[in-house]
Amino acid sequence: MPECRALTAFLADTAGVVRSDERMILLFLLLLSIAALAVFLHYTTLVLEGLPEPIPTEPIGP
Repeated sequence: MPECRALTAFLADTAGVVRSDERMILLFLLLLSIAALAVFLHYTTLVLEGLPEPIPTEPIGP
């Protein structure tokens, strides 16, 4: 019976390692998503700043 408990403890330890690896992967994906969003917003603002000003609707002159 002690061997069975040792095996159970070993499997519990390996499950903890897998969870740790999954957390690292999720953290990496979160950071990658934030970086992609920052790049997207940066280039969006560059494109929007490059657009011409809209035509004024006020009449020109007196």
